[in-house]
Amino acid sequence: MLGICLALIDEPSDREKFEHLYNTYKDMMSKLAMSILQNEDLVKETVQDCFLKIAETITDISVVESRRTKALIVIMVKNKARDNLEAEHYDKVEKLNNNDCIPDKIVNEILTDLGYRELIQELKRLDSIYRDTLLLKIVYEFSVNEISELLNIPPRTVETRIYRGRKILKEKLEGLF
Repeated sequence: MLGICLALIDEPSDREKFEHLYNTYKDMMSKLAMSILQNEDLVKETVQDCFLKIAETITDISVVESRRTKALIVIMVKNKARDNLEAEHYDKVEKLNNNDCIPDKIVNEILTDLGYRELIQELKRLDSIYRDTLLLKIVYEFSVNEISELLNIPPRTVETRIYRGRKILKEKLEGLF
């Protein structure tokens, strides 16, 4: 796998950067994909696809060991894993309705009462535009401006997605309180 990806990269410095990235994140990527897919073959396919995409865009990554790079890789793996689940017809996520916004107090209760894992499970069920934005905000504690830069969208759009995502999350978690 590493050899195939390195063959796609022309610059020696980019090859070194990719190899460092590969060695730094390969285990995390596999564990994350396994937590979603629960299927070794799909995990291998997902991680391979992600590394191929990273190899194609390695020049866009400035620092290998950074919150930004890790967040981008996490989002990439999660999205690809969900795509692979849908392709295998394992995805059973239902569409959610919008309702009132979920306040920070309830998010904090969820983190303490239900635990981190349950919140992440509910975040996984959101549409990707809300899921990724809330993941970066709640889990990685990025600011609106940092999320805007990472996702290449205006800060106002980030705020809207956070608001709407929290509304959807509130409805989903409403029965637990």
